[in-house]
Parts: sequence; structure tokens; C-alpha cells
Amino acid sequence: MQYQLIETQNQLNDFVEKITGKPVLAIDTEFMRRRTLYPEVALIQVYDGEHLALIDPLAELSLFDFWQVLKNPEVLKVLHSPSEDIEVFQKYAGFVPTPLFDTQFALQILGHGNCMGFAHMVKELLDIEIDKSESRTNWLQRPLTEKQLDYAAADTYHLLPCFEIIKKQIDEAGFFDIVISESELVAQKRAYQPPADQLYKDIKNAWQLRPHDLAVLRELAAWRREKAERKNLALNFVVKEHNMVEIAKRKPASLNALRRVPGVEPMEVNRSGVEILKCIERGKAVPVSEQPAQLKRLIDFPAYKKAAKDIKQKITKAAKEQGIPEDVLASKKQINQLISWNWKLDADERKVASKPDLFNSWRYEYVKDVLKEWQN
Repeated sequence: MQYQLIETQNQLNDFVEKITGKPVLAIDTEFMRRRTLYPEVALIQVYDGEHLALIDPLAELSLFDFWQVLKNPEVLKVLHSPSEDIEVFQKYAGFVPTPLFDTQFALQILGHGNCMGFAHMVKELLDIEIDKSESRTNWLQRPLTEKQLDYAAADTYHLLPCFEIIKKQIDEAGFFDIVISESELVAQKRAYQPPADQLYKDIKNAWQLRPHDLAVLRELAAWRREKAERKNLALNFVVKEHNMVEIAKRKPASLNALRRVPGVEPMEVNRSGVEILKCIERGKAVPVSEQPAQLKRLIDFPAYKKAAKDIKQKITKAAKEQGIPEDVLASKKQINQLISWNWKLDADERKVASKPDLFNSWRYEYVKDVLKEWQN
């Protein structure tokens, strides 16, 4: 396996010239996500079947021409389980490469089970054992060792022949467009930002809180995301999710009282204590008429089990007719998403919320007739 580590502009320019016009590129990224909200890209691996390069984004490089290659709709970009890679491209390139072929999802729709790891795929399709000892390496350190570079290069080197095997089976099954559409859905969901005043609904155990508690939690959740984005901090490094629920319940009025809330760490108070207290005051000032309604879990709806069972039966029938694995057509989470959309959101909330996957992807064509009563 031969590869090139690209650390200069001339090297990158030469590589871009070599891969320009190639119909398929295998791509991977290495990144770190220790305490940050956004991934910190550390390496970009690209292989066209002939030229394999590891691009160092920490070097002083202009990636403009390289991004143009990835923007070309005539070039198929192949990745394995690209959800986080998509986030890297959204953040650093400002776009998501399309069309994008996810080998993991392709295997899933071919009936190989959920979430097959890269090493497992390579072993199953190529009968090659991959050394995964560098999977938890610090990719931001410089210089990278030869072992680290070999590991990173292997990801795209083996990805391309795996893709060629999978693509043949996907074409025979007639699922190519579905694979491409699924990656578009993943990118769309990664880019979606719930409105700030709706974030509290996704906080674990928020359903336990009363309306006046939820008014505080709503302020805390909106403030936490804003600070996380501004400081590029992981959400739980601003304040932990379960601590926000306790703070909303107890509504401490001073820094000392905040420190006494079970679970709240001194670092959270030192960094954000004053801001947290301001959120509490804003939440407490919300008039009763404007406080959020108490949240209901799906299991709190008497008709939930019957509705979920009915949808699942219809999905099972549609999946068998189309030769698509049932859990690919609709997972339990996606069924719950559909029910929540109908039962928990009013018309105004639906206008700003992300549509259920079943009605916002390739799946719609397969379920629209059997799930007519769930379309609003």
C-alpha cells in the first residue's frame, strides 16, 4: 500500500490534478472530539484506485480546489458510516459532498445487519484483518507516526474494493438511488437545528417537570446551546443535562445554593454560575399563561401501543413487498418519531420541526399509501 502525506500546497495541487475527473473517490476523515461541540478535523484520506493521499488540514493549505472536486456531482464519493464525516465537511468545507455512497447503509439494506463496522466489512468481503489499535489515537498530534499514517491510509485503500463488491449487489437489487438518498437524509438531519425555544423538549427526564419548572429548563437549554456554539464546547461541558433538570426543579437563587444542587460540579458554577442564575430568573418571570405545557411521553398516551403495533404491521408488509429489511424501512425510533409528530406537535410547531423520516426521505414512496391517516 503506497500513499502520500500531503503537507504543502504544491503536493496538494498535484494530487488534485491527478484525481480530477475520476468517477469514484473513497474518502475518510480522522478527527478529534474531546471537549468541543464541533469535530476538529485532523486528516483527510482520499483514494481514487490509483493515487492515495493523506491530506493534512493542520498544514497551511488552501483546500479550495480540492473542495471543488468533492462538489462535482459527476464524482461518486464513497464513505463508510459517514454521519460524523458529514459533520466535518459541513463545518470545514461548508457543504456536504454529493452524491455520497455509504457502504455501511448499503450492507444494511442488502440484509447484512445493522451498523457493520469497517474492520468487519473488510474481513467479510476481502478476508483481510485490519489492525484497529490506532483507532483511539490523538490525530491532532504532530508529527503522526508511520503506524498512524498506515492505519489512516488503510481505511480508504480497503474501502474502494469493498465498495466495488457492494455496488454490484446494490445495482442488482435496484437500491442504488436509495443508498444515495439515505446519505442526503443523514446530511439534512445533521444540519437541522431545532428552534432554541424547543430544545428543552429533548432533555432527558424533562417529562417529570411541571410547567413552571419547564419555563426555567427552556431558558437553560437555549442558553446552553448558544454558549456551546459560541465557545465551541461540548454541551455537557457547559452544564450536564441531568443537572439542568435538577436546577429547574430547585431554582437556586444564589451561587451557594446552586453549588448545593445534587450533581452540580464546582467547575459548572465557576464557569457559568451567574449565567445559570439569570436563566432561572427569566424562567421564573414567565407568566403562567406562557409556561410550557407538561410534556407527555408516548407511553402516556393510552392508544400508543395499539398505534405502534398497527404501523409496524403495515411497515412489515410494505418491506416484504419491496424486498427491503423491515428495520431499514422503519426502525422503532422512526415509528415513534412519526407518532410523536402527529400527537405531540400542533400545526405551528410542525412548520418549524423536522419532518418524520418516513415522510421526508426515499421511504415516503414505500409507505405513503399504507400510512395515509398519519399524514398531516
